[in-house]
Amino acid sequence: MLTRSPDRVALTGASIALVSVLFLPAASLRPNRLAQGVAHSWLEAGPVLAIPVLALLIALFSAFIGTRAVRGHALSSTGVLLIGGVAFSLGSLSDSLLAKADVIARVSIGSGTWLTLAGAAIIAFSGYQALSDVGRRGGSARTRLLYPVFTLVLLGAAVANGGLAEVSLAVEYGIRTTVFWPAVGAHLRLAGVSLMLGLCIGVPLGILAARNSHVRRVALGLTGIVQTIPSLAMLGLLIAPLAALSAAYPTLREMGVRGIGDTPAMIALTLYALLPIVRNTYVGLAEVDPAVVDAGHGMGMSRAQLLWRVEMPLALPLVFEGVRAGAVLLVGITAVTALVGARNLGSFIFEGLGQAAPDLILLGALPIIALAIVADIGLTLLANAVTPRGVRSA
Repeated sequence: MLTRSPDRVALTGASIALVSVLFLPAASLRPNRLAQGVAHSWLEAGPVLAIPVLALLIALFSAFIGTRAVRGHALSSTGVLLIGGVAFSLGSLSDSLLAKADVIARVSIGSGTWLTLAGAAIIAFSGYQALSDVGRRGGSARTRLLYPVFTLVLLGAAVANGGLAEVSLAVEYGIRTTVFWPAVGAHLRLAGVSLMLGLCIGVPLGILAARNSHVRRVALGLTGIVQTIPSLAMLGLLIAPLAALSAAYPTLREMGVRGIGDTPAMIALTLYALLPIVRNTYVGLAEVDPAVVDAGHGMGMSRAQLLWRVEMPLALPLVFEGVRAGAVLLVGITAVTALVGARNLGSFIFEGLGQAAPDLILLGALPIIALAIVADIGLTLLANAVTPRGVRSA
């Protein structure tokens, strides 16, 4: 059944992808790693281009399907198919271009590919949202989880088909395989430890802010001021005092406290995590219905029992929202800490900027985006898992 009110989000994604396929370059062939390249269109990918074109046509039709469940599955499937089709087409185009080029030539991913993938992501997101709405009315969450699995399967098949390994971004990864995954681990460790420290400080501070107006003004004011300080300025402000401390107290230096490295990075990241956690903890507790608190008093609960058995469970969704916002923020800001000697994915970004190598910049930037998305989705799922069902449905 078709409807007169189409899915505008899906139509937007399909339009972006369609314009990108028709008018923007899919890739560029460069004579070497740093030289400017010559743009090449999708038409040079060969017959495999039929896959993304077919997916786009199905997506445009699916946006007009009236039944929400059917529309959700159709859009999710076409979004996945479009991503896989782009991967196969890019591999085919890479093989075709490099077959006629010098050994040191590079194929870089063009703006058309990136925007087509963005359109595919929008289409898949719209379908996933439709399925999520159906799920809240009794649908299965397992079905929605199949689509990310299908995406990985298609991408794996595209890699096995050949061509993608010769794309410049993959070549940069191959050169730096031994340092890439340690950098990912260091990035996660630095952001994760800082988030835990922010949680250990921020939640108690938010509780105190909800209990005391003087603490509230100071805590929210100071954390708000910290958030306005640019990350580079914050790191610069920490270098001198930490260097002085490590020079004055050799024990601290032996423990790893220095003006550069992970110590200033961790302090800065912890400070940036405080505002969303403190504010959301305070707001969550402040919005608890006074009648519920009075009922707890009437049952003879102490103040501590009220906090942990009544108020915190009710405030938990907002607290987790603050933690989620803090996690996404820290994953991004951690890249900047590479400028003060913290080894993480940001090192690739700044190394690429110094060498004018865009694919090396992408090697650092794309995993950071992926980690932020995973953190966002993972903490959202965790929040749903630990929040009491009655609170979740309220």
